[in-house]
Amino acid sequence: MFMSDFYVPSVNLIGCGVVNEIGSHIRELGYNKALLVTDHYIAESDILSKVTAPLESEKIDYVIYSEVDPNPTVKNVEEGLAILKENGCDFIISLGGGSPQDAASSISILATNGGRPQDYEGVHKSKEKGLPVVAINTTAGTSAEITINYVITDEERKVKMVMVDKNSLALMSVNDPELMVSYLTKIKI
Repeated sequence: MFMSDFYVPSVNLIGCGVVNEIGSHIRELGYNKALLVTDHYIAESDILSKVTAPLESEKIDYVIYSEVDPNPTVKNVEEGLAILKENGCDFIISLGGGSPQDAASSISILATNGGRPQDYEGVHKSKEKGLPVVAINTTAGTSAEITINYVITDEERKVKMVMVDKNSLALMSVNDPELMVSYLTKIKI
């Protein structure tokens, strides 16, 4: 008999305006300082303030890493991890489509397990649950905010590494169509 495991985040906020609720949900969970992982497109858009406003209203501190490349790289992950550690972040917010989500998943695993992204290529390689991630989606199609799969580009070997790791599953996913409407059209296509 074929058996399979199914993993989903424990909290899934879905609907118009739900991004406004993230601050209170995060406050209830007891987290205080986020590494907000995104790309420069979102960092330069009005989406960023729609996410940071509810954090600020709940006095949740954050630092932003907005250098994630399309097809996130080992360098992106290592830079994000360094910022997380330097600033004492106790959770991660990923904001964007698949690239920021994938980078955040890898940062999450490295924050609690150590090593380099290459150490986790394959299936269920980590031993410890990753640092909590609140995955805020801005595109339709990748489902990266609700999966245990992520892809990181190893620039040295010139390969895309696939990771499948139950310990990388986001704690919370947020799918607010209002974030998708205002996103740059070329990114959604």
